[in-house]
Parts: sequence; structure tokens; C-alpha cells
Amino acid sequence: MVKPSLRVAKTRKRRTPSGTKLRRVEKRTKKPHCANCGAIVHGVAFGSQNRVRKMSRSERLPTRQHAGHLCSNCLKSAIKAEVRS
Repeated sequence: MVKPSLRVAKTRKRRTPSGTKLRRVEKRTKKPHCANCGAIVHGVAFGSQNRVRKMSRSERLPTRQHAGHLCSNCLKSAIKAEVRS
């Protein structure tokens, strides 16, 4: 088995034009999960931090309440609870 500290990152060996050797570490990211139920949140960008950072803000997150934190079912029940109280 691989050590737990190495399971997240993907290492690539590179050589620069001057001949020095580098070890680049690319971290893998997980899909975003709901804060209430733990289900995967759809419509939120994930991937390497470099790729997500280059996207515009409207591409990264949906423009609605609790975007990126709650799934659609939990969001529906949260809005109902806010209206009823």
C-alpha cells in the first residue's frame, strides 16, 4: 500500500532546460459535498486549483443562495424553513 500522505498528490519528474531535475506535485481535489447530508453538490467546478482559478466566477459557482454549500434537496428544505419562520 501507498503511504496515506502520498495518495492525494500526483508527482511528475521534469527536467528544466538547464538540466536540473524537478519533482512537481499536483494535488488531486475531491468533488464538493453538501454541508448537511454529504451528497455531491452539482454545478460547482472542481479539478486542479490552477484550472479552477482561471475560470470566471460565474463558471465556478451557481448564482443562488448557499451555492456550493448545500445540495438542491437541502437547499429546498432550508428555503422552506426560512419562509415558514
